[in-house]
Amino acid sequence: MKTSLAKAVALAATLGAAASAHAVNVDPNGLGQVLLYPVYTADNGNYTAIHVTNTTNLTKAVKVRFVEGMNSAEVLDFNLYLSPEDVWTGIVERTADGAKLKTFDTSCTVGTVSSSGVNFRDIVFAGDSVKGPARTRVGHVEVIEMGVFEGSPITNAGALAGAIKHTAAGVPGNCGLITSTFTGASPAWLPANYATQAQLAAPTGGLYGSANIVNVEAGTEIGFDAVALAEFNTLQAHSKPGDTLPSLVQSEDFAAFPDGTTDTFTNGIDAVSAILAKTSISNDYAVGAGLNAQTDWVVTFPTKRHYVNGTPGVTVPGGVQYLAQPPFTTGWNSAISEACEPVTINYWNREELPGFVESDDFSPQPEAEGVALCYEANIIGFGNSSIASNLLGGAGFVRRDVDLKSHETGWARIGLLASPTSNVITGSTVSALGLPVVGFAMTAIQNGDVGGLLSNYAGAWVHKSTVSVQ
Repeated sequence: MKTSLAKAVALAATLGAAASAHAVNVDPNGLGQVLLYPVYTADNGNYTAIHVTNTTNLTKAVKVRFVEGMNSAEVLDFNLYLSPEDVWTGIVERTADGAKLKTFDTSCTVGTVSSSGVNFRDIVFAGDSVKGPARTRVGHVEVIEMGVFEGSPITNAGALAGAIKHTAAGVPGNCGLITSTFTGASPAWLPANYATQAQLAAPTGGLYGSANIVNVEAGTEIGFDAVALAEFNTLQAHSKPGDTLPSLVQSEDFAAFPDGTTDTFTNGIDAVSAILAKTSISNDYAVGAGLNAQTDWVVTFPTKRHYVNGTPGVTVPGGVQYLAQPPFTTGWNSAISEACEPVTINYWNREELPGFVESDDFSPQPEAEGVALCYEANIIGFGNSSIASNLLGGAGFVRRDVDLKSHETGWARIGLLASPTSNVITGSTVSALGLPVVGFAMTAIQNGDVGGLLSNYAGAWVHKSTVSVQ
Protein backbone atom coordinates (compact mmCIF):
# COMPACT_ATOMS: atom_id res chain seq x y z
CA MET A 1 0.00 0.00 0.00
CA LYS A 2 2.79 2.40 0.91
CA THR A 3 4.59 1.57 -2.33
CA SER A 4 1.45 2.19 -4.41
CA LEU A 5 0.84 5.50 -2.65
CA ALA A 6 4.43 6.59 -3.21
CA LYS A 7 4.16 5.71 -6.89
CA ALA A 8 0.88 7.61 -7.19
CA VAL A 9 2.39 10.69 -5.57
CA ALA A 10 5.43 10.48 -7.84
CA LEU A 11 3.23 10.07 -10.90
CA ALA A 12 1.07 13.04 -9.92
CA ALA A 13 4.16 15.16 -9.42
CA THR A 14 5.51 14.10 -12.80
CA LEU A 15 2.24 14.88 -14.56
CA GLY A 16 2.02 18.24 -12.80
CA ALA A 17 5.55 19.12 -13.83
CA ALA A 18 4.85 18.10 -17.41
CA ALA A 19 1.62 20.11 -17.52
CA SER A 20 3.33 23.28 -16.33
CA ALA A 21 6.59 22.82 -18.24
CA HIS A 22 5.63 25.54 -20.72
CA ALA A 23 3.17 27.49 -18.60
CA VAL A 24 4.00 31.16 -18.17
CA ASN A 25 4.55 31.95 -14.50
CA VAL A 26 6.04 34.50 -12.14
CA ASP A 27 9.40 33.00 -11.25
CA PRO A 28 9.93 33.16 -7.45
CA ASN A 29 13.70 33.08 -7.95
CA GLY A 30 13.72 36.17 -10.16
CA LEU A 31 14.96 34.51 -13.38
CA GLY A 32 13.02 34.41 -16.62
CA GLN A 33 12.49 35.32 -20.26
CA VAL A 34 10.59 38.54 -19.44
CA LEU A 35 11.55 41.26 -16.96
CA LEU A 36 9.05 43.86 -15.76
CA TYR A 37 10.53 46.95 -14.08
CA PRO A 38 7.67 48.75 -12.27
CA VAL A 39 9.06 52.26 -12.74
CA TYR A 40 11.77 54.49 -14.08
CA THR A 41 11.96 58.16 -13.18
CA ALA A 42 14.00 61.11 -14.37
CA ASP A 43 11.83 63.58 -12.47
CA ASN A 44 12.24 65.52 -9.22
CA GLY A 45 16.05 65.26 -9.28
CA ASN A 46 16.16 61.50 -9.87
CA TYR A 47 17.89 59.36 -12.42
CA THR A 48 17.33 55.63 -12.88
CA ALA A 49 19.92 52.96 -13.72
CA ILE A 50 18.49 49.84 -15.39
CA HIS A 51 20.46 46.57 -15.32
CA VAL A 52 19.85 43.42 -17.41
CA THR A 53 21.89 40.32 -16.54
CA ASN A 54 22.31 37.13 -18.58
CA THR A 55 23.13 34.34 -16.13
CA THR A 56 23.49 31.68 -18.83
CA ASN A 57 26.34 30.52 -21.08
CA LEU A 58 24.18 31.33 -24.13
CA THR A 59 24.13 34.36 -26.41
CA LYS A 60 20.77 36.11 -26.37
CA ALA A 61 18.74 38.56 -28.44
CA VAL A 62 16.63 40.75 -26.17
CA LYS A 63 14.01 43.43 -26.79
CA VAL A 64 14.25 46.44 -24.45
CA ARG A 65 11.20 48.70 -24.37
CA PHE A 66 10.69 51.90 -22.39
CA VAL A 67 7.09 53.12 -22.08
CA GLU A 68 5.75 56.27 -20.47
CA GLY A 69 3.60 55.95 -17.37
CA MET A 70 0.18 57.37 -18.29
CA ASN A 71 -0.88 54.94 -21.03
CA SER A 72 2.33 52.98 -21.68
CA ALA A 73 2.96 54.57 -25.04
CA GLU A 74 6.34 53.45 -26.30
CA VAL A 75 9.07 56.09 -25.94
CA LEU A 76 12.13 54.01 -26.89
CA ASP A 77 12.68 50.50 -28.22
CA PHE A 78 15.87 48.74 -29.27
CA ASN A 79 17.45 45.31 -29.59
CA LEU A 80 20.09 44.25 -27.09
CA TYR A 81 22.49 41.38 -27.77
CA LEU A 82 23.98 39.80 -24.65
CA SER A 83 26.95 37.48 -24.69
CA PRO A 84 27.20 34.70 -22.07
CA GLU A 85 27.22 36.00 -18.46
CA ASP A 86 26.93 39.56 -19.79
CA VAL A 87 25.37 42.57 -18.05
CA TRP A 88 23.96 45.66 -19.75
CA THR A 89 23.33 48.91 -17.87
CA GLY A 90 21.57 52.04 -19.08
CA ILE A 91 20.72 55.30 -17.33
CA VAL A 92 17.52 57.31 -17.73
CA GLU A 93 18.09 60.98 -16.97
CA ARG A 94 16.30 64.27 -17.38
CA THR A 95 16.79 66.57 -20.36
CA ALA A 96 15.72 70.18 -20.74
CA ASP A 97 12.27 69.19 -21.99
CA GLY A 98 12.00 65.43 -21.43
CA ALA A 99 14.20 62.42 -20.72
CA LYS A 100 16.85 60.31 -22.44
CA LEU A 101 18.62 56.97 -22.15
CA LYS A 102 22.39 56.78 -22.16
CA THR A 103 24.89 54.01 -21.57
CA PHE A 104 28.60 53.49 -21.14
CA ASP A 105 28.10 49.77 -21.71
CA THR A 106 29.75 48.07 -24.69
CA SER A 107 27.20 45.29 -25.30
CA CYS A 108 25.80 45.36 -28.83
CA THR A 109 22.59 47.30 -29.39
CA VAL A 110 20.61 48.00 -32.56
CA GLY A 111 19.59 50.96 -32.67
CA THR A 112 22.55 52.54 -31.11
CA VAL A 113 22.48 53.83 -27.54
CA SER A 114 25.56 55.92 -26.79
CA SER A 115 27.15 57.68 -23.82
CA SER A 116 25.66 60.98 -25.00
CA GLY A 117 22.22 59.41 -24.97
CA VAL A 118 19.15 59.13 -27.15
CA ASN A 119 16.05 61.18 -26.39
CA PHE A 120 12.76 59.54 -25.53
CA ARG A 121 10.09 60.12 -28.18
CA ASP A 122 6.61 61.59 -27.67
CA ILE A 123 5.20 60.65 -31.09
CA VAL A 124 2.78 57.92 -30.03
CA PHE A 125 0.74 60.08 -27.63
CA ALA A 126 0.75 63.28 -29.69
CA GLY A 127 -3.04 63.05 -30.01
CA ASP A 128 -3.69 63.02 -26.25
CA SER A 129 -4.65 66.08 -24.22
CA VAL A 130 -1.53 65.61 -22.08
CA LYS A 131 1.41 65.50 -24.46
CA GLY A 132 4.99 66.63 -24.94
CA PRO A 133 8.41 65.24 -23.98
CA ALA A 134 7.96 65.91 -20.25
CA ARG A 135 5.46 63.05 -20.15
CA THR A 136 8.34 60.63 -20.87
CA ARG A 137 10.13 61.37 -17.59
CA VAL A 138 8.25 58.70 -15.63
CA GLY A 139 7.32 55.28 -16.94
CA HIS A 140 8.23 51.63 -16.75
CA VAL A 141 10.32 49.07 -18.66
CA GLU A 142 9.74 45.66 -20.19
CA VAL A 143 12.53 43.38 -21.37
CA ILE A 144 11.65 40.34 -23.51
CA GLU A 145 14.05 37.62 -24.60
CA MET A 146 13.57 37.03 -28.34
CA GLY A 147 15.84 34.07 -28.89
CA VAL A 148 19.19 32.35 -28.45
CA PHE A 149 21.96 32.35 -31.04
CA GLU A 150 23.00 28.98 -32.34
CA GLY A 151 26.66 28.35 -31.84
CA SER A 152 26.45 29.51 -28.25
CA PRO A 153 28.25 28.49 -26.16
CA ILE A 154 30.62 29.95 -28.72
CA THR A 155 32.01 27.35 -31.11
CA ASN A 156 32.60 29.52 -34.18
CA ALA A 157 34.22 32.94 -33.87
CA GLY A 158 32.85 33.91 -37.28
CA ALA A 159 29.23 33.30 -36.30
CA LEU A 160 26.92 36.02 -35.02
CA ALA A 161 27.35 34.66 -31.50
CA GLY A 162 31.06 35.18 -31.91
CA ALA A 163 30.52 38.78 -33.00
CA ILE A 164 28.52 39.47 -29.83
CA LYS A 165 31.01 37.76 -27.48
CA HIS A 166 33.23 40.15 -25.50
CA THR A 167 36.94 39.88 -26.24
CA ALA A 168 39.82 40.12 -23.81
CA ALA A 169 39.70 43.88 -24.37
CA GLY A 170 36.23 43.97 -22.82
CA VAL A 171 34.33 44.84 -25.99
CA PRO A 172 32.24 42.67 -28.34
CA GLY A 173 34.01 41.14 -31.31
CA ASN A 174 32.04 42.89 -34.05
CA CYS A 175 28.80 44.76 -33.27
CA GLY A 176 28.92 46.11 -36.81
CA LEU A 177 28.19 42.62 -38.13
CA ILE A 178 24.97 42.53 -36.09
CA THR A 179 23.91 45.95 -37.36
CA SER A 180 24.66 45.04 -40.97
CA THR A 181 22.30 42.07 -40.83
CA PHE A 182 19.51 44.66 -40.62
CA THR A 183 20.91 47.55 -42.63
CA GLY A 184 23.51 46.28 -45.12
CA ALA A 185 23.16 46.34 -48.90
CA SER A 186 21.86 42.77 -48.76
CA PRO A 187 20.66 42.37 -45.16
CA ALA A 188 20.53 38.78 -43.97
CA TRP A 189 17.64 39.64 -41.66
CA LEU A 190 15.03 40.79 -44.14
CA PRO A 191 11.88 42.41 -42.72
CA ALA A 192 9.68 39.63 -44.07
CA ASN A 193 11.84 36.98 -42.44
CA TYR A 194 12.50 38.23 -38.90
CA ALA A 195 10.70 35.34 -37.23
CA THR A 196 12.62 32.61 -39.10
CA GLN A 197 16.12 34.04 -39.14
CA ALA A 198 19.09 31.72 -39.34
CA GLN A 199 21.26 31.19 -36.27
CA LEU A 200 18.41 31.93 -33.85
CA ALA A 201 16.63 29.39 -31.64
CA ALA A 202 13.88 29.65 -29.03
CA PRO A 203 14.45 31.65 -25.82
CA THR A 204 15.56 29.78 -22.72
CA GLY A 205 15.29 32.30 -19.85
CA GLY A 206 17.92 32.94 -17.20
CA LEU A 207 17.67 36.74 -17.30
CA TYR A 208 17.29 38.89 -14.21
CA GLY A 209 16.84 42.61 -13.80
CA SER A 210 17.46 45.26 -11.19
CA ALA A 211 17.35 49.04 -11.01
CA ASN A 212 18.56 51.92 -8.87
CA ILE A 213 16.84 55.27 -8.42
CA VAL A 214 19.37 57.90 -7.35
CA ASN A 215 18.81 61.46 -6.17
CA VAL A 216 22.18 63.12 -5.70
CA GLU A 217 20.87 66.36 -4.21
CA ALA A 218 18.71 64.55 -1.66
CA GLY A 219 21.45 62.03 -0.94
CA THR A 220 19.22 58.99 -1.46
CA GLU A 221 19.37 55.78 -3.47
CA ILE A 222 17.05 52.79 -3.58
CA GLY A 223 17.30 49.53 -5.45
CA PHE A 224 14.60 47.16 -6.62
CA ASP A 225 14.28 43.98 -8.67
CA ALA A 226 12.36 43.41 -11.87
CA VAL A 227 9.54 40.88 -11.80
CA ALA A 228 10.58 37.85 -13.88
CA LEU A 229 8.23 35.76 -16.03
CA ALA A 230 9.46 32.27 -16.88
CA GLU A 231 8.29 29.93 -19.68
CA PHE A 232 6.92 32.95 -21.53
CA ASN A 233 7.38 31.69 -25.07
CA THR A 234 8.66 28.53 -26.74
CA LEU A 235 9.22 30.14 -30.15
CA GLN A 236 11.94 32.41 -31.48
CA ALA A 237 10.45 35.91 -31.78
CA HIS A 238 13.23 38.10 -33.14
CA SER A 239 12.16 41.46 -34.59
CA LYS A 240 13.72 44.61 -35.96
CA PRO A 241 14.59 47.51 -33.65
CA GLY A 242 11.61 49.78 -33.08
CA ASP A 243 9.09 47.02 -33.80
CA THR A 244 6.18 46.84 -31.36
CA LEU A 245 6.68 43.08 -31.29
CA PRO A 246 7.47 41.00 -29.41
CA SER A 247 5.24 42.25 -26.62
CA LEU A 248 3.48 40.65 -23.68
CA VAL A 249 0.81 39.55 -26.15
CA GLN A 250 3.23 36.87 -27.44
CA SER A 251 3.06 34.87 -24.21
CA GLU A 252 2.01 31.25 -24.00
CA ASP A 253 -1.72 31.06 -23.26
CA PHE A 254 -1.12 28.35 -20.64
CA ALA A 255 -0.48 29.77 -17.16
CA ALA A 256 0.75 28.37 -13.84
CA PHE A 257 -0.08 29.84 -10.44
CA PRO A 258 1.96 29.58 -7.21
CA ASP A 259 -0.45 27.06 -5.67
CA GLY A 260 0.13 24.65 -8.55
CA THR A 261 -3.07 25.48 -10.42
CA THR A 262 -2.71 25.63 -14.21
CA ASP A 263 -5.15 26.74 -16.87
CA THR A 264 -5.43 27.80 -20.49
CA PHE A 265 -6.59 31.33 -21.27
CA THR A 266 -8.08 32.87 -24.40
CA ASN A 267 -4.76 34.43 -25.36
CA GLY A 268 -1.27 35.17 -24.11
CA ILE A 269 -1.96 38.58 -22.62
CA ASP A 270 -4.77 37.12 -20.51
CA ALA A 271 -2.38 34.45 -19.23
CA VAL A 272 0.17 37.10 -18.21
CA SER A 273 -2.53 39.24 -16.59
CA ALA A 274 -3.87 36.25 -14.69
CA ILE A 275 -0.55 35.36 -13.06
CA LEU A 276 -0.06 39.01 -12.06
CA ALA A 277 -3.62 39.53 -10.77
CA LYS A 278 -4.07 40.67 -7.16
CA THR A 279 -7.21 41.52 -5.23
CA SER A 280 -5.27 43.85 -2.92
CA ILE A 281 -1.77 45.11 -2.17
CA SER A 282 -0.38 46.17 1.21
CA ASN A 283 2.74 47.94 2.38
CA ASP A 284 4.19 50.30 4.99
CA TYR A 285 4.27 54.08 5.03
CA ALA A 286 5.86 56.81 7.16
CA VAL A 287 5.06 60.53 6.95
CA GLY A 288 6.86 63.17 9.02
CA ALA A 289 7.30 61.24 12.26
CA GLY A 290 9.97 63.72 13.41
CA LEU A 291 12.30 62.67 10.59
CA ASN A 292 10.74 64.48 7.61
CA ALA A 293 9.75 61.04 6.38
CA GLN A 294 8.22 60.69 2.93
CA THR A 295 6.64 57.65 1.28
CA ASP A 296 5.75 57.03 -2.36
CA TRP A 297 4.09 53.89 -3.64
CA VAL A 298 4.55 52.61 -7.19
CA VAL A 299 1.45 50.78 -8.45
CA THR A 300 1.93 49.63 -12.05
CA PHE A 301 -0.49 47.68 -14.23
CA PRO A 302 1.96 46.32 -16.84
CA THR A 303 -0.67 44.81 -19.16
CA LYS A 304 -3.30 47.55 -18.92
CA ARG A 305 -2.64 49.17 -22.30
CA HIS A 306 -3.65 45.95 -24.05
CA TYR A 307 -7.15 46.22 -22.53
CA VAL A 308 -7.98 49.95 -22.69
CA ASN A 309 -6.79 51.06 -26.15
CA GLY A 310 -8.23 48.50 -28.54
CA THR A 311 -11.63 49.50 -29.90
CA PRO A 312 -12.66 53.16 -30.25
CA GLY A 313 -15.92 53.80 -28.46
CA VAL A 314 -17.67 57.15 -28.39
CA THR A 315 -16.19 60.35 -29.75
CA VAL A 316 -15.81 62.88 -26.93
CA PRO A 317 -14.96 66.58 -27.20
CA GLY A 318 -11.26 66.72 -27.98
CA GLY A 319 -10.68 63.01 -28.38
CA VAL A 320 -11.89 59.43 -28.21
CA GLN A 321 -13.14 57.27 -25.34
CA TYR A 322 -11.94 53.72 -26.05
CA LEU A 323 -13.76 50.62 -24.90
CA ALA A 324 -12.28 48.57 -22.08
CA GLN A 325 -11.97 44.80 -21.79
CA PRO A 326 -11.88 42.83 -18.50
CA PRO A 327 -10.19 42.95 -16.09
CA PHE A 328 -10.27 46.73 -16.62
CA THR A 329 -13.50 48.71 -16.67
CA THR A 330 -12.69 52.08 -18.27
CA GLY A 331 -11.02 52.67 -21.63
CA TRP A 332 -8.43 55.33 -22.36
CA ASN A 333 -9.96 58.77 -22.89
CA SER A 334 -7.58 60.81 -25.04
CA ALA A 335 -9.49 64.03 -24.27
CA ILE A 336 -8.56 63.89 -20.58
CA SER A 337 -5.63 61.42 -20.80
CA GLU A 338 -7.04 59.00 -18.24
CA ALA A 339 -8.44 55.50 -17.89
CA CYS A 340 -9.55 55.35 -14.26
CA GLU A 341 -10.03 52.20 -12.21
CA PRO A 342 -11.89 52.57 -8.89
CA VAL A 343 -9.98 51.31 -5.86
CA THR A 344 -10.22 51.51 -2.09
CA ILE A 345 -7.46 52.72 0.23
CA ASN A 346 -7.47 51.91 3.95
CA TYR A 347 -4.69 52.49 6.44
CA TRP A 348 -3.85 51.66 10.03
CA ASN A 349 -1.28 52.93 12.49
CA ARG A 350 1.08 50.58 14.29
CA GLU A 351 -1.44 50.15 17.09
CA GLU A 352 -4.15 48.98 14.65
CA LEU A 353 -6.20 52.20 14.70
CA PRO A 354 -7.83 52.54 11.27
CA GLY A 355 -8.22 55.31 8.73
CA PHE A 356 -9.96 55.49 5.37
CA VAL A 357 -9.11 57.51 2.27
CA GLU A 358 -12.13 59.26 0.77
CA SER A 359 -12.30 61.03 -2.56
CA ASP A 360 -11.58 64.45 -1.04
CA ASP A 361 -8.37 63.03 0.45
CA PHE A 362 -7.04 62.20 -3.03
CA SER A 363 -5.50 64.87 -5.25
CA PRO A 364 -5.53 65.86 -7.99
CA GLN A 365 -9.04 64.51 -8.38
CA PRO A 366 -9.54 62.17 -11.35
CA GLU A 367 -12.57 62.58 -13.59
CA ALA A 368 -14.02 59.38 -12.14
CA GLU A 369 -15.94 59.73 -8.90
CA GLY A 370 -14.34 58.36 -5.77
CA VAL A 371 -10.81 57.05 -5.30
CA ALA A 372 -9.32 55.78 -8.57
CA LEU A 373 -6.00 54.93 -10.20
CA CYS A 374 -6.01 56.31 -13.72
CA TYR A 375 -2.67 55.35 -15.28
CA GLU A 376 -0.58 52.35 -16.12
CA ALA A 377 2.28 53.34 -13.78
CA ASN A 378 0.78 55.19 -10.81
CA ILE A 379 2.80 57.00 -8.16
CA ILE A 380 0.92 57.54 -4.90
CA GLY A 381 2.39 59.97 -2.39
CA PHE A 382 1.43 59.63 1.27
CA GLY A 383 1.31 62.93 3.16
CA ASN A 384 -0.54 65.02 5.72
CA SER A 385 -1.20 68.66 6.51
CA SER A 386 2.42 69.29 7.50
CA ILE A 387 4.40 67.37 4.88
CA ALA A 388 3.78 66.13 1.35
CA SER A 389 5.75 63.27 -0.14
CA ASN A 390 7.44 63.77 -3.50
CA LEU A 391 10.21 61.21 -3.83
CA LEU A 392 9.68 59.91 -7.37
CA GLY A 393 8.06 62.89 -9.09
CA GLY A 394 5.38 62.48 -11.72
CA ALA A 395 3.29 65.54 -10.79
CA GLY A 396 1.00 66.59 -13.62
CA PHE A 397 1.24 63.15 -15.17
CA VAL A 398 1.01 59.95 -13.10
CA ARG A 399 1.07 61.23 -9.53
CA ARG A 400 -1.75 61.14 -7.00
CA ASP A 401 -1.34 62.36 -3.41
CA VAL A 402 -3.13 60.93 -0.39
CA ASP A 403 -3.86 63.26 2.54
CA LEU A 404 -3.74 61.13 5.67
CA LYS A 405 -5.96 62.67 8.33
CA SER A 406 -4.18 60.75 11.07
CA HIS A 407 -1.43 58.21 11.76
CA GLU A 408 2.07 59.27 10.71
CA THR A 409 3.36 55.71 10.56
CA GLY A 410 1.66 52.44 9.79
CA TRP A 411 0.56 50.36 6.86
CA ALA A 412 -1.98 50.72 4.08
CA ARG A 413 -3.97 48.47 1.78
CA ILE A 414 -5.25 49.22 -1.71
CA GLY A 415 -8.23 47.14 -2.77
CA LEU A 416 -8.20 46.16 -6.46
CA LEU A 417 -11.51 44.32 -6.67
CA ALA A 418 -14.10 47.08 -7.03
CA SER A 419 -16.15 44.90 -9.39
CA PRO A 420 -15.87 41.12 -8.92
CA THR A 421 -17.78 40.60 -12.17
CA SER A 422 -15.50 42.88 -14.22
CA ASN A 423 -12.11 42.80 -12.47
CA VAL A 424 -11.54 39.19 -13.51
CA ILE A 425 -9.53 37.23 -16.09
CA THR A 426 -11.40 34.08 -17.07
CA GLY A 427 -9.67 30.93 -18.23
CA SER A 428 -10.97 27.55 -19.33
CA THR A 429 -11.59 26.29 -15.81
CA VAL A 430 -10.50 29.01 -13.36
CA SER A 431 -10.78 32.77 -12.97
CA ALA A 432 -8.16 35.14 -11.54
CA LEU A 433 -9.77 38.04 -9.67
CA GLY A 434 -8.43 41.57 -9.32
CA LEU A 435 -6.04 43.61 -11.44
CA PRO A 436 -2.57 42.66 -12.80
CA VAL A 437 -0.15 44.71 -10.72
CA VAL A 438 3.51 45.06 -9.74
CA GLY A 439 5.23 47.66 -7.59
CA PHE A 440 6.80 48.68 -4.32
CA ALA A 441 6.84 51.32 -1.58
CA MET A 442 9.74 53.75 -1.13
CA THR A 443 10.37 55.62 2.12
CA ALA A 444 13.07 58.23 2.76
CA ILE A 445 13.95 59.91 6.06
CA GLN A 446 16.24 62.74 7.11
CA ASN A 447 18.26 62.38 10.28
CA GLY A 448 19.86 65.81 10.09
CA ASP A 449 23.55 66.61 10.32
CA VAL A 450 25.26 63.88 12.31
CA GLY A 451 28.94 64.44 12.94
CA GLY A 452 29.16 66.86 10.02
CA LEU A 453 27.55 64.39 7.61
CA LEU A 454 24.14 64.64 6.01
CA SER A 455 22.34 61.52 7.25
CA ASN A 456 19.59 60.63 4.82
CA TYR A 457 18.27 57.11 4.37
CA ALA A 458 15.94 55.42 1.91
CA GLY A 459 14.59 51.95 1.26
CA ALA A 460 12.13 50.11 -0.96
CA TRP A 461 9.83 47.18 -0.18
CA VAL A 462 7.87 45.11 -2.67
CA HIS A 463 4.09 45.13 -2.16
CA LYS A 464 2.50 42.25 -0.30
CA SER A 465 -0.65 40.97 -1.91
CA THR A 466 -3.75 38.82 -1.79
CA VAL A 467 -4.57 36.48 -4.66
CA SER A 468 -7.85 34.82 -5.58
CA VAL A 469 -7.86 32.11 -8.26
CA GLN A 470 -11.21 30.33 -8.31
